[in-house]
Amino acid sequence: MKTSVIYLIGFSTSGKSTLGKIIAEKLNYHFIDLDEAITQQQGKSINTLFDEFGEEGFRKIERQLLVNTIFLTETVIACGGGTPCYSDNMEFLLRNGTTIFLEVDESILLKRLLNNTAERPLFKGKSKEEIASHINELQTARKAFYERASYTIKNNGNEELAIRSILKVLE
Repeated sequence: MKTSVIYLIGFSTSGKSTLGKIIAEKLNYHFIDLDEAITQQQGKSINTLFDEFGEEGFRKIERQLLVNTIFLTETVIACGGGTPCYSDNMEFLLRNGTTIFLEVDESILLKRLLNNTAERPLFKGKSKEEIASHINELQTARKAFYERASYTIKNNGNEELAIRSILKVLE
């Protein structure tokens, strides 16, 4: 089955961009990283946008770009970790494409985030304990949105298995 747009959702560092590029290549689709599209459009980093506009302002910019994806076909889109949780974004995603939640255990998320907190505004400047606590809080708050996805795929480090699983649900 060919679906027009595939939206990958999940927590920061869940593999949305990494797996999204591979899936797009295997399907001969285009690939868009929503965060990268925002930085290109705005000419500023995600951290700078958070600093200047706060999370609420950033989410409005994100929403504008998300709405523009309605015109796309044969595209894999890696959404930001919080994208499905704001406005009626999850309803938009479900209405306009196939959504795949990349689920990752919190311990693995912690390891991944400890390696690149500088690029993640919600974790920047936090200690390991604060990051672990914040992951848990955000996971709890976002779970209801993520679990509404069309499909859930575990991505705890076996990239090959995750890719095969994604391709299988898209058949």
